[in-house]
Amino acid sequence: MFKLAGKVGVLLLAGISSVWAQSKAVDSADIKKVYRPWVTYTSARFETLFQDGSSVFAEYGTMLEFKGLEKISQDEYYALNENYSSFLWLGYEHAFTEHWYAGASGKINFVQQGDGSFFNRFNIAHRGHIGKLFFYKEVAFEYLSYAGDAYRQEEGRFSPSIGLGRQIKVKGKPLYIGLNYRAFVNFDFKNDKNSIYDKRKIDRTKLKAEVSYGFLPHWYIGVYYLRDTEYYYALGGSTMLGDPIPDYKINRITEGVGFTLTYLLFKENSDKYIIDLPVR
Repeated sequence: MFKLAGKVGVLLLAGISSVWAQSKAVDSADIKKVYRPWVTYTSARFETLFQDGSSVFAEYGTMLEFKGLEKISQDEYYALNENYSSFLWLGYEHAFTEHWYAGASGKINFVQQGDGSFFNRFNIAHRGHIGKLFFYKEVAFEYLSYAGDAYRQEEGRFSPSIGLGRQIKVKGKPLYIGLNYRAFVNFDFKNDKNSIYDKRKIDRTKLKAEVSYGFLPHWYIGVYYLRDTEYYYALGGSTMLGDPIPDYKINRITEGVGFTLTYLLFKENSDKYIIDLPVR
């Protein structure tokens, strides 16, 4: 079991190292960085934690522009499940052992106009420690579709994730500091060789740094920074004079701050919950 977890960790580290190297190659002439306006994420979460570590949760959240707290403008560059002004997320995660977990959830995204989108998510996770640090590894698969019938598009994405964290006590209450990195590979179920996801090996990455505090026995507040990077490939062409314009890559970056208020219903094992917050 531990050998398997170690192999999973090595594979995740190797994949994330490759993604990090790709994202750092921004000085290359064929890669352009585009920064979106900063955004703010807010969400309220209710969760029931069972004695073995399994949990049922419900979460409602929004995404707004940081400046003026207006609804963020969205365009064709947003992946299907990232295009929302608010969302509702319901799910269950089962604890098979102290270290191994698997879950299933569904999330519906609401947009400002027209139909939103819906996706199912399935994940397998291993939770362990490196010294005093909490060490989290996960792989997830998502199946996505539009919520309405006017237009149908089906997508999937695979995402490995890795996280480290540390819990300390502040005035007898739990304070958690964590860092999580996730990479996404998107694909169309009906691939006609014209998919926008065929040109880059990695389609999206998310780097999240979070601090969470249990200020009351059942109430937790989380504050986090999120750097969301989308990787695209743009076809070149020619200028008005007929000079060729080569193909190039676009890294579209959205940075933001988030706030999550959680009410946790538990009996005697609240400490088992707080170490899970940064990977949600």
